[in-house]
Amino acid sequence: MYKDKDKPDKERQLLENRKPRYYELALYFAAAKAKEEEFHWDNFIDNLSFICDKYASHIKSNNVSNMEM
Repeated sequence: MYKDKDKPDKERQLLENRKPRYYELALYFAAAKAKEEEFHWDNFIDNLSFICDKYASHIKSNNVSNMEM
């Protein structure tokens, strides 16, 4: 069946309206950084690890995560 591209369906609208979670952002930034370095999986994993370690250090030092559920 033909769908009108100008009229978003419910699923697309829900995805566009929701805020990304911290882990999703970390994945995005790690992938973007790895892509700058001619994407290699080891770069991606190193970048993701670095981002998660920084976030964990922030939580530990401030005793708060500032995460929305």
